Amino acid sequence: MRRSVLLLMVVSLTACQTATDTFELGPTDANVSGTFALTTINGGVLPVIARLTTTDRWDLTADTLRISGDSTWTETSFYSVTSLADGSITKSQSIASGVYVVADKQINFTMRVGGTATFIGAVQTNTLTLVFNDAHFVYLR
Repeated sequence: MRRSVLLLMVVSLTACQTATDTFELGPTDANVSGTFALTTINGGVLPVIARLTTTDRWDLTADTLRISGDSTWTETSFYSVTSLADGSITKSQSIASGVYVVADKQINFTMRVGGTATFIGAVQTNTLTLVFNDAHFVYLR
């Protein structure tokens, strides 16, 4: 089942975790290329519940976002899916990708595969911060 990881995370994260302070995205460095691993969402560490249905609980266990120098990006998300019926656990992953433009001191991402969302971000030294639906995601290079 193909799902947009950001959309999945935000559905439950905005309900379960809220930022305690007003978050402001700083200006991005000129060099935004690199591979980044997700470390926190609104200050909380992984794993987090990304999706909860009447039959399954999807825990996000890892997430990697690769920003390429050719204005494209790819995100790979890894989940542990627990059946609420019998407690069995399976592993799953999803891939989202798209394009980006650096403008107005931020990175403007547009998703092309895995959804149609847009979101902003910034790279500062070795830290990538994304803002999506009022949640902020921190990745390390």
